[in-house]
Amino acid sequence: MPKPPFYYRIPILMAILCVPPIGATQIGWYFFGKVVGINCGMIVGIISVTVAAYLMYKKDWRDFDDDE
Repeated sequence: MPKPPFYYRIPILMAILCVPPIGATQIGWYFFGKVVGINCGMIVGIISVTVAAYLMYKKDWRDFDDDE
């Protein structure tokens, strides 16, 4: 599978880093309370950072290529 263009990679990485941790925090907070919600958000945040780092460094998404 080829790399997406650079202008798609940045929003994808931003979505990976923002949407799951915020969503997990909100859902955990709503159903289980404040402390559990924040813990769920932190755990999902660690996983999101790991996935983003994998994409950036192992899949080489961090460099601006002349994709145009």
